[in-house]
Formats: sequence, C-alpha cells, structure tokens
Amino acid sequence: MIDRYLKMLMSVIIGAMALTYVAHNIANLEQAHAFFVYVTSHAGQEAYPVTLFPVPPGPLVVLAMILVFTLEIAAGVLCWWGAWKMWQARNAGADEFNATKSIAKLGLGCAIANWWGLFQVIAVAGYQLWQMPNGAGPDHGSWVFGAMSMLSLIYLSMKED
Repeated sequence: MIDRYLKMLMSVIIGAMALTYVAHNIANLEQAHAFFVYVTSHAGQEAYPVTLFPVPPGPLVVLAMILVFTLEIAAGVLCWWGAWKMWQARNAGADEFNATKSIAKLGLGCAIANWWGLFQVIAVAGYQLWQMPNGAGPDHGSWVFGAMSMLSLIYLSMKED
C-alpha cells in the first residue's frame, strides 16, 4: 500500500513543480520572452560560435513559449488528475489501480518532453544554451527536472502486486 501512496505523492510533487514554474513564467511574461529571445539569439557563444539552429523570427519565439507553457500546464494538471484517480482507486485491486496511473504517466511524459525534449535538445544542444552566461541555471535545472520526472515515471510504471 505504501507504494501506492508514494506514487500519488510523486505525481503531486511533479505536478506542483510544473504548475509553479508556469505560474512564474506567466507572472514574469516580459522577462520570459526576453530570455527566449536571448537563448535563440546566439548571444554569448564564444566557445562554439557556429550554431546550427537559426535565429527564429519573433512569432516563432512566441509559439515556442506557448508550447513550453502548455507542456508545463499539461504536466501539472495531468499529474494532479492522475494522482486523484489513483487516490480514488487506492483500495482497489492491482489491475484497477494500474489502469488509473495512465493519466499521471501522460503528465510525466509532458514534463519529460518539456524539460528534456525542448530544453535539453533544442535550447541546450540546439541553441547551445550551455555556453551562454545566463544559461547554466536553465541547463542544470531542466536536466534535474527532467530526471525527476523520468525517475517518477519509471517508478509509477512499476506494476502493483
């Protein structure tokens, strides 16, 4: 039974983290936009001056922000909804409880797609965020948040006895 509660807790924690990040992004919308522009501008890239990804037009930067924010909202809502579904089935049989985990797993997948897919692949590798003066925090954070989500997904995916 303890595993069921821990799986719910992990879903709640990752969901809270995702929703807190998107809330901060929205509360600091102007600064968030400026950072997206900074990352995609190729500024401060002295170590590897050639970046294969082009500087995108303004509307594409806004679309990228919308995608990031949407994935964060989806991760949060789906993780919380999944935790609620697991809570409702906490005393059910193993098959029924296992079936309720799919919603939270989708939420964790959104978190992984955001923090490893968008941040690590596009921002860190594609736009070389790792070498920008203000890039170390988001580089490190997206790796950690993606890992937390992946580890939670692995644990959540374990079948109940």
